[in-house]
Amino acid sequence: MDLREYLQQIDGLGELQIVKTTIDARLELAALCRREFSKQNGGNALLFDQVAGSSLRVVANLFGSERRASLLLHSDSFHHFSAKLQKLLQQKTGTVAERLQFSGNNVELISAGTAELQDVPDLSLKSLPAIQSWPNEGGAYLTLGMVLTQHPQTGLRNLGLYRAQVIDSNHLAVNFSSASGAAEHLAVAAEMGKSLPVSLIFGADPAFLWAAAAPLPEGCDEFIFSRALFGIDLKFTAGVSQPLAVPSDAEVVIEGQIDPEDTMTEGPFGNHTGQYVTRSDCPVMRVTAIRHRPQPILPMTVVGPPPSENIYLARANEILLREMLKIDYPQISDLQMPQETIFHGVALLAVKPQSAADNKDLLYSLWRKSPLSRSRLLVLLDEDIDLHSASSSWWRTINCLQNQRIYQGNGRIAIDATGINPDSLVVEDRQTQELLKRRRDEYDL
Repeated sequence: MDLREYLQQIDGLGELQIVKTTIDARLELAALCRREFSKQNGGNALLFDQVAGSSLRVVANLFGSERRASLLLHSDSFHHFSAKLQKLLQQKTGTVAERLQFSGNNVELISAGTAELQDVPDLSLKSLPAIQSWPNEGGAYLTLGMVLTQHPQTGLRNLGLYRAQVIDSNHLAVNFSSASGAAEHLAVAAEMGKSLPVSLIFGADPAFLWAAAAPLPEGCDEFIFSRALFGIDLKFTAGVSQPLAVPSDAEVVIEGQIDPEDTMTEGPFGNHTGQYVTRSDCPVMRVTAIRHRPQPILPMTVVGPPPSENIYLARANEILLREMLKIDYPQISDLQMPQETIFHGVALLAVKPQSAADNKDLLYSLWRKSPLSRSRLLVLLDEDIDLHSASSSWWRTINCLQNQRIYQGNGRIAIDATGINPDSLVVEDRQTQELLKRRRDEYDL
């Protein structure tokens, strides 16, 4: 399934709206998307036919409802997606990292002459409909670029989802974090005294968007993982200016190089914290080629304070985290991440009964080596609490606060709110419940 097939499917569901009037990529497009997403059930995906100053179309709010996000994940629902993940993870034994190591790194290569993706020599970054979402942002951004890099020594690929600020006709500030696979590849290239080849991919199978943002273990190839989980055919075409093969059904591909010494101040950018952020050492990509399909469609996402469409990709990440943690930490039985803080990794964790010392070890292990290592707040709760009930979860947490069970470090907090004696809970007795059930008709209530 490529982006266009996905759009046909959501159109068939009545969840795609085409905007035919000319729209300004500066502020207007993002403002329309925010208003659409705020509608009941996330509104529709919006396909902008005419964006001022560009010949490319833009599609946004792609995964702004659970139904669209599920379809993006080749599933009927999040429950169906969860079942697929469980089936994949149960095919092997061992740790999650071991279970997500797949033999073979092969993809089918299609010759550049037969691929729809063609080089466009006269197209510059300034011709692309990059968006400005908030009034004080430092420029225009490409917000759904999947950044493809390759380890200079091992050849292992990494696909990440990062914002990219358009600097001029030939340069982008690509904001991948210092803990990312792309940053590791750049560090190795620096040690070797080389530049790092990079490709920004827009379009292709929308499931790659989730895989690029998913908290997969180190060394797990996002493309091979997607093939194993979703059954995606991996058809690639070689780069024209860089040695990186890319999905042949991509809508737009920007090829270039990053010199490890070339950085700049990126931003301000309005992100999910509701504040503007900047980065002083953002890597700079020098563009060497731009390719696209005929009549390309450029996917975008509008970032900002919650709620936003990105919540649904984060919900898919939450499902993956839950299944992975239950394997590596069998004492964890459930996980829930509150919507407003999901991008900070805040997690409520239901755990099986164990000692306070074991819970402390669990929390520090989660901070040290799990996908929750950067979580700002972790809360352990007994299994009798419904984690999906925020009121119940926080009520129990506050009632169980004890100084010796609060742990802090590196700007993070963890709370062990477990250990309630079930016999001490204030609950109705079964006899009274049965009495009320027998006499229900007599009460006339």
